[in-house]
Amino acid sequence: MKLQDRVVVVTGAASGIGRALAIRFAREGARRVICADLNADGAREVAAEIGGVAIETNVAREADVQRLIERTESEHGP
Repeated sequence: MKLQDRVVVVTGAASGIGRALAIRFAREGARRVICADLNADGAREVAAEIGGVAIETNVAREADVQRLIERTESEHGP
């Protein structure tokens, strides 16, 4: 994968496939993995494990998704 030095956002990162992807992306060299999930505690656990960032996000709510995008861009660039 060509993830070296990239910022990656993974929704559903607290468990299952999302968790596995977040871990894999970190191992593949992503500069930062944003772990977005409605389960804030689970997202924080995964983020701590991989040196990522957790952002509580309900992808069914447009305002949450917009906040996720804005925070990611402000902290890590567009």
